[in-house]
Amino acid sequence: MTVLTQAVSRWCAADQVPNWPLSANPFATRDWTLAWRNVRTEAVRATRILHVTADGESCVAALHLVGQSPAWSAFEAEAGVPPVWPGPVVYAPTPYATYGGFGSSCPAVIREVIAQGLCWAREAGACAFVAPGLRADQARQWGNAAPSGAAVRTTGSHEAPVRGSMAAFQAAIPSHRARKEFGRAWRRGRDAGLRLGVLPGAEMGRVISDFTDLASAAAHRHGTPLYGPDVIRAVASVPGAVLLAAWHRSRLAGGFLCLRHDRVLYLWAAGLDYERLHDLHTYGWLLAEAVRYAAAWGAVTIDAGRGNYTVKRRLGFTQVPLYALCYLAGDDPEIAAALAGMGRRIAAGSPAAEDAAAPGSLR
Repeated sequence: MTVLTQAVSRWCAADQVPNWPLSANPFATRDWTLAWRNVRTEAVRATRILHVTADGESCVAALHLVGQSPAWSAFEAEAGVPPVWPGPVVYAPTPYATYGGFGSSCPAVIREVIAQGLCWAREAGACAFVAPGLRADQARQWGNAAPSGAAVRTTGSHEAPVRGSMAAFQAAIPSHRARKEFGRAWRRGRDAGLRLGVLPGAEMGRVISDFTDLASAAAHRHGTPLYGPDVIRAVASVPGAVLLAAWHRSRLAGGFLCLRHDRVLYLWAAGLDYERLHDLHTYGWLLAEAVRYAAAWGAVTIDAGRGNYTVKRRLGFTQVPLYALCYLAGDDPEIAAALAGMGRRIAAGSPAAEDAAAPGSLR
């Protein structure tokens, strides 16, 4: 007979957790959680912090009751499907976090987070408890711990080793043509007059409005208004945040809002001036400068975030498939079918399905 380990949990305030466990990424930290309290673009109705212990392992999970999440809507837009949820959802963490999971692989901890999330969802009249941003191994762990959930494929991220320098990164790009294109885009951006500004979080205030406009334009081109100034300010306030700004004649031509954590540079959001993009070669130049900055900072890995699969694959980035474990608050075949369809469509649009497509451009 199998004896299930019992977990002990309690609700608490984010700033009252005595020993917040170390996180493998910036999205499960106390600082990210505290920063997200100031976000309004995502319709967060309430946030609860769950502290769970079992088998000597501790986990802190941030759960958000959300009326509507533009980040989840972006998954739906990529899949080309209508909104899945007819009402609010409890997310842990927010879908704006690239990665989730809270760093625990203990089945008892996972089951307790799910149980408490579902309990809150039912009390609040929400559709489901959803744990987004899970890597494939985490999705298996969550699915094995609580098999009633559906693992839904969402937009993947991308990562590559920095290799110590921009030159070494370029030399490792698999395709000769892509290697030449990487260097050409950087040189053309330089020759067009682009220069890099590195703005830590405390220094971003003067450009947050301009960067938000550029990031919003980029998101709108992909079908979803993701970013308000509140979102950019929140991420900028997280320790380790830095804006890699592309300046051209004293104007912001683009930038990457990044997070530095545990020797990984995360390119979390991009903003680009599309009117000048092709003339300045901004995107390709910024990618090269991001690699150069990552090497100078001492990063081992650069995480290039979601989307733009083809270009990133050509440059040697490996896609990280990501999943959302969805636990419905009640029996709802329509939602279950919609989730399955969304996951299938996103998986079908992954890099493996794009090999026959035209190659992307660094312009």
